[in-house]
Amino acid sequence: MNYAPADLFFVAGEASGDLQASLVARAARAVQPAISIAACGGTRLRAAGARIVVDSSELASIGPLSVIPRIPLLYGILRWLDISIRKRPPGLYVAVDAGAFNLRLIRRLRRAGYRAPIVYYFPPGAWLDDTAQAKRVAETSMALTPFAHQRDFYREHGLAIEHFGHPLVSVIAPRMTPAVRAQPLIAVLPGSRAEEAMRHTAILARAAADLAQSANASFVAVAATQRRAAQIRTLWERAGGPPSLSISHEDATKVLADVDLAWVASGTAVLEAALVGVPQVVFYVVSPAQFRLAKRWLPPSLLSSIALPNLVMRRRIVPELLQDDFTPQRLREETIALLEHDDARARMRAGYEELRLALGPPDSLERNTAYIVEQMERAKAMRTP
Repeated sequence: MNYAPADLFFVAGEASGDLQASLVARAARAVQPAISIAACGGTRLRAAGARIVVDSSELASIGPLSVIPRIPLLYGILRWLDISIRKRPPGLYVAVDAGAFNLRLIRRLRRAGYRAPIVYYFPPGAWLDDTAQAKRVAETSMALTPFAHQRDFYREHGLAIEHFGHPLVSVIAPRMTPAVRAQPLIAVLPGSRAEEAMRHTAILARAAADLAQSANASFVAVAATQRRAAQIRTLWERAGGPPSLSISHEDATKVLADVDLAWVASGTAVLEAALVGVPQVVFYVVSPAQFRLAKRWLPPSLLSSIALPNLVMRRRIVPELLQDDFTPQRLREETIALLEHDDARARMRAGYEELRLALGPPDSLERNTAYIVEQMERAKAMRTP
């Protein structure tokens, strides 16, 4: 860990936050080529030219139980950042999602007297409608959300928040609608976290083995890192998946643009697939203990539907296989229904078109970036005698 202040300092805790921060980093540099950028982030931010002070690629976890083994490491990073930021403040601290970490770090900074502006990009709990959490965000930072639902919730409670649309609509163009090939190619996105790949890959492999025989399908998995690729390969082979599986390290959108269908773990990748326009089946599984906690703390609606297109549109756009519903048989059934029925794919594409309009204007990324750069300049002006 080697901290040094920068004009923009992002703290992004997982792959989706790393992606969203990297888009702003590139857009900000296009406006101000000399801008300096540092981050707690991963491969996307590094590729965007950010100096990585903490590599967060393997720090993400699923829920409160999974994070327990990482607590000592995360607490050490939090304390180090708290001291470093107060001693040598960045031009602007931009928190990106990662609520459990960023909210604690921001609170420590504020309690220690840190008064510089902080932007919270992608505030946590966009669909939880948690008033207490929203107040913590609004009281300590400037909230900037990509989702109209979260904007409306904050404003209903008199909390300040900005909204300019979702940045992905600016960078992902819909593909032409190809016919399904006689030998369909299916993209496999089991999730960016190690635990997600562990829970999902075996079921994906078993369904793939069936479809390789019955539909002559082939498969390409997406893995952001070599470590994740090795994990997927091992789990796939152990479960009897087709040995012809290829693994791509390209951006998910590039892979998705050239497939007939995608199997996607719930998360930002589902939104990417929808904006590309590829038919998809969404899935997600957590441990039984995590699911028991979820049933106690989450709204019932979020136990039956968690895919972003369905949440944004408030109706079923893409099929979801969650928990016990995620089986090789169910996955095969949903896949065959999409591959064999033109009307099912057409309905999904129509839903995707509505989703794109609902997510915001085509220049959403530019608007979000302009706001962040404006706050950076404001923070600099506050420090100028």
